[in-house]
Amino acid sequence: MTYRELLLEAAHSFSSSETPFLDAVLLLASSLGLPKEKILAMLPDRADHVPQSFYDMVGRRRRGESIAHIRGFREFFGREFLVDDSVLSPRQDTEALVEAALESGDAQVAASGAGEKSGQLSVLDMCTGTGAVAISIAAERPQWRVTASDVSSAALKIAAQNARRLLQSSQVHFIESDLFSGIEGRFDLIAANPPYVSHAQAERLVDDGWKDPLLALDGGADGMKFIRAIILEGSKFLSQNGVLLLEMDPLQIPEALILFEKEGFCDIRTWKDLGGRTRVAGAHHG
Repeated sequence: MTYRELLLEAAHSFSSSETPFLDAVLLLASSLGLPKEKILAMLPDRADHVPQSFYDMVGRRRRGESIAHIRGFREFFGREFLVDDSVLSPRQDTEALVEAALESGDAQVAASGAGEKSGQLSVLDMCTGTGAVAISIAAERPQWRVTASDVSSAALKIAAQNARRLLQSSQVHFIESDLFSGIEGRFDLIAANPPYVSHAQAERLVDDGWKDPLLALDGGADGMKFIRAIILEGSKFLSQNGVLLLEMDPLQIPEALILFEKEGFCDIRTWKDLGGRTRVAGAHHG
């Protein structure tokens, strides 16, 4: 059996995956301690040395566990973030939120010129989970002051570990807070990737083997519970002309845009993810 045949056999068993062959490649790379590019170069070779750990990981993937939780890390915005069962594994879709934050922040800095901000912004990343959004922003814009919050103390521990691994200094300040309950002061930019899966769907995903915690998935009856709350309260924590950005399901965007308008936000706009779906909605206030 060649490595190609081995991987195809494993991939055929991943019935719930959208990228079964890539999943198999990543698992073999992890078990052999090799980059995936090396595995792809080995495809025609005989699979004479396959660790038992590969078959163990294939079994976990077959049962619905994500690649990120099996390997213990997830690539996001060009960096590897540690994950475990206490946090939502960052998705590629969420990179759109980082892009929107960088674009919006840069525009604020440019508009302020040599004035009050002088190149600096105060940023809040809510529902931070692994810290992927906050850390990515801090790494890309080290002069910005970034705060990250989450209701889960376990998630904040993982986020702090990721910050120590990926940032040169303590660039992100972490706060345990249920949405805005523990937040003080005002921010030039607030970004959030709150739970936005409906309660019923979130329970089904967990029952199907997802290792993401229910707390990080469950957005209430229709998935909009936290999105509504953040838009309703957000203006109280934004500086003059501050920006609020929210990731959500594309089907939730229309209601979010109406909420932004009702709450007095302006310059309302959206951003698409890499799949071309509208993923992030944002607006200025004041």
